[in-house]
Amino acid sequence: MVLNDPVDIDRALDVVGLTLADVLELGGSVLTAGPAYLVGSLAGGLGNRGSDVDIHLLVPGIDKPSPAFLFFAGHTPIDIEHYPERLPATMVAGARAYPVGKLPLGAVSLAPAPGRRTRRTAARWLNALPLHPDQPPVFAPADAPAVLAVLVRAALDQVLQVWAAARLATRVDAGHAGYLWARTGREVLELRCRARGDVLTSEKWLPDRAARLGFDPAFARAHYTVDSEDALTGLLADTGLAGWDPWRLTRLRTEPDRQRVRLGRTEYALTRHGRLVADPVTGAGTTTEIADRYPADRLLAALRDGELTLDVASDALARELDETGSPVGALHTEGARS
Repeated sequence: MVLNDPVDIDRALDVVGLTLADVLELGGSVLTAGPAYLVGSLAGGLGNRGSDVDIHLLVPGIDKPSPAFLFFAGHTPIDIEHYPERLPATMVAGARAYPVGKLPLGAVSLAPAPGRRTRRTAARWLNALPLHPDQPPVFAPADAPAVLAVLVRAALDQVLQVWAAARLATRVDAGHAGYLWARTGREVLELRCRARGDVLTSEKWLPDRAARLGFDPAFARAHYTVDSEDALTGLLADTGLAGWDPWRLTRLRTEPDRQRVRLGRTEYALTRHGRLVADPVTGAGTTTEIADRYPADRLLAALRDGELTLDVASDALARELDETGSPVGALHTEGARS
């Protein structure tokens, strides 16, 4: 695993024309509740003059994140958030509770992909810079690989989900499926970056992340111009994913937040988007199984409207990882850091 090169905190803040003393003075007592860390694009070694200064504190005695405290240094926002002191340990314990598979790309956790906010927070903490030199990193060096493997799993899920949707859209109109194929390519580049330890969030930084990891510029650009499954398969040749079937590794099921409502004599499904559907698609199975039962355009509409959800079949993924890469098992920290 190759995490980003450490960034000096004064150098990181200098990007927005501030010093650590400026930030400490503005934050005042809000920055004294626990260990404080600079996170986000500045801590990750990117960012620019218009970037926010994002700071997280690990605070004892609270059980959920606080609303952000917002300060301004001129036009530069300084967002300060308090998080439960035990949350990093909870993340590590959750990551270590699941086995890990090994692809040519790197280690992939079998832990279910966490929610968007948890993923973003964990990614930020892998890059966090302590505001004070006596503070330890948020994740100990021996624990960081386990957390990284979970974030790689989340990126792999995104690849499989968008890939499955792109194949479905191609059945309807190959020309109009182009956006989804290009999106799948970008998700593959995101997966490559995370597997190498660069987990900085926000898609706008993806080209910069690929460049600093040493990817050839033409190779990185090719991930943005994927326009078919053949093109995608060629791009996946070195990843271990080229022979995978995204329809076998994903499943379609009734959206769990969908409700049944009756208007007069007619029963509808009320989706999370507030749509009423008189004849909703219902069922559960691999994408292959459900695609054999319904027309592709109907399934795309069901996904768009929130009748169905598309997610990764974890058991099938575990078997695929076991067959494609190294046997699934516990994460060996030293190997993950090599």
